[in-house]
Amino acid sequence: SLRDDAYAGQLSLALGRSRIAANGRLGDTLTLDARFAPLQLDDLLPHAGGALQGTLHLAGARTAPDVATELHGSGLSFGGYRAGTLDAHGRLPWRGGTGTLVVDARDLVAGVALDRLHLAGRGAVESLQFDAQASGAPGALATSASLARRGGRWQGTLAQLQLAPAKGAHWSLQAPARFAQASNGWQLSSACLRGSGGGTLCASADWPRRGIEVTGDGLPLSLATPWLPSRNDGQAWLLDGAIALQAQLRPAGSGWHGALHGSSAAGSLRTGQGARGDLVAYSQLALDATFDPQRLTATLGAGLNGNGRVDAHLSTGWDAYAPLSGTLSLRTDALTWMELLSPDIVAPTGTLDARLGLGGTRAAPTLGGQAHLARFRTELPALAITLDDGDLRLDALPDGSARLRGSLRSGEGTLALDGTLGWRNSESPLQLSVRGRNVLASDTRDLRAVIDPDVQVRYVGGQALTVGGTVGVPSARIALERLDRGVAASPDVVVLDPAKPGARDIATPVALDLTLALGDDVHLDGYGLTGTLGGNLHVRSAPGRAMTASGMLDVGGRYTAYGQKLDITRGRLSWNNGPIDDPLLDLRAERAIGDVTAGIDVTGHATRPQAEVWSDPASDQSQALALLALGRPLSTASEQETQQVNAASAALSAGGSLLASQLGAKIGLDTAGVSESRALGGNVLGIGKYLSPRVYVGYGVSLLGSGQVLTLKYLIRRGVDVEIESSTVENRASLNWRKEK
Repeated sequence: SLRDDAYAGQLSLALGRSRIAANGRLGDTLTLDARFAPLQLDDLLPHAGGALQGTLHLAGARTAPDVATELHGSGLSFGGYRAGTLDAHGRLPWRGGTGTLVVDARDLVAGVALDRLHLAGRGAVESLQFDAQASGAPGALATSASLARRGGRWQGTLAQLQLAPAKGAHWSLQAPARFAQASNGWQLSSACLRGSGGGTLCASADWPRRGIEVTGDGLPLSLATPWLPSRNDGQAWLLDGAIALQAQLRPAGSGWHGALHGSSAAGSLRTGQGARGDLVAYSQLALDATFDPQRLTATLGAGLNGNGRVDAHLSTGWDAYAPLSGTLSLRTDALTWMELLSPDIVAPTGTLDARLGLGGTRAAPTLGGQAHLARFRTELPALAITLDDGDLRLDALPDGSARLRGSLRSGEGTLALDGTLGWRNSESPLQLSVRGRNVLASDTRDLRAVIDPDVQVRYVGGQALTVGGTVGVPSARIALERLDRGVAASPDVVVLDPAKPGARDIATPVALDLTLALGDDVHLDGYGLTGTLGGNLHVRSAPGRAMTASGMLDVGGRYTAYGQKLDITRGRLSWNNGPIDDPLLDLRAERAIGDVTAGIDVTGHATRPQAEVWSDPASDQSQALALLALGRPLSTASEQETQQVNAASAALSAGGSLLASQLGAKIGLDTAGVSESRALGGNVLGIGKYLSPRVYVGYGVSLLGSGQVLTLKYLIRRGVDVEIESSTVENRASLNWRKEK
């Protein structure tokens, strides 16, 4: 009913799945009782969802009513807001009285995603004690405050505030801070937060007249540690030093005025407590920045790494066509930070001098100037080489590219680098040519190689690094057995104080299209082979694909088999665009015994080799094998020698040790193949596994059918082990000592 300015009535509504009952009166005062049983939001709003169920009661002045409610919501959504569940219960008078109103929400999205939100108000709206707790992926927040209305204006006190981000330091309010409504804005007394890692951050405001002022005192640089890029070894960076900040922000028309000043007496970055030195160290750092609706200006200056210096200046506007002006001046002779570029670089030295200028507009910046790295030297311990006499130059060009030129000496040769770096042309940001002669590429005990590279490197962001060209190898010494010792440590091995712990991750995939040209001075040694290697091999690889090869390599020299030295008279390994680990074999090794020549031929693919023993004049395989292994006919051999020859013949017929070792690798064994057992007095076909780096267990079956043997080895220390053999013939124990020379 309608009477004067007052309205009274009741409502019973069934709309879709919603059921609403309400009655009330609206005039100078407001009275409303509503029941939702339930209210489906999508029945009323097209872009809403979820359901509300319960009661709502409003009573009092129409602009300041008392509130009482018992509501439950689930699956609520409207626009970009979401709530998995929402509960509101209690009563809260507007003024003059006391009550409690509690709101709980879960799985909430309201500008930020929260797992849980709890709000509790006690007292009356105009004299309110307020508590709030929120938690979610960003972190956790807990606060308590009081709010009151005096003389028509709101004022209050922030009593407690605890902020615990998911990443970074925790912050807590040091002392209560007051806030109040001013004539045309708000005021905040100094509110200071103290970090769990040290330092304080304070804020005060007179908005909008003076704006907001923020000061930071003794803020440790370690506050930034969680935000630094993660390291491959999983360790944390070590930041040392502290910084002080002063900042102001106030509105200016439709824009903002602001200023920032930062200063720090000293600071450094290193990889850990045991690091040899600082990656970067600075002194007397000063940072100043100002901005207004038209322009942004910033300057930076600091001493760098002892006697070095860095200075930078930037000035620009806000729109894309605003002029851009900047300079960077840097000089340092401490280059430890280069170790970040590669885990292989150790102890780099030299002098870096850069003078760069920034111009153009924000939409089309230009870079000019030069950077020069002189007297560069670094060690590459993994390759046992030192690069020195390095001289690298970068000349920035107005077209958005930079010319790269330089040289590095390794051994008796020099690498020459020449290329371009472009940041505007996304098709070819990096193109580099690497050439040299007699460059020492490796000088380890397992590989010494001198190369003549003529290689082109190209990189496009988001794609594989492509490497193509030719690498000549005029000279090399390859220790095959040492190269084959690349076995991963057992999980129970603990490395104490490694220089650079952790595995290396390959961040950028590589595509190869290289030709290897082996010269006349490439020598192999190991596994019974003392020989040479020559020929050309064209290798290709792409990310996610196996490496393939085309070409032929020739092997020559002498090979020790069956206890005898054999001359390699034919040694060809050929590829026809097939897997690089499966060449086609055509090998012959032979020896002369008087007027008789005995030898062995190996043909077929490396994964399925076929071996044949022969003699000239021709004889059966056992006779040929006796000539090859003993240097005389089988009829003149002793009983033990005859058994050994027969065992070798049986192994050869069964596919040999190579086939067994390939099978063992497939099923995760460490050893598999034909070996000698002293307990059985002959050769066995056996398998074995390292249970730990110190304990080895093996099992073998005699090729002559004379029994089985179980072997246990325990490494006492390097070069000293205990070996126990238990067989069907006898049991043996031995203490073995080996010394490498």
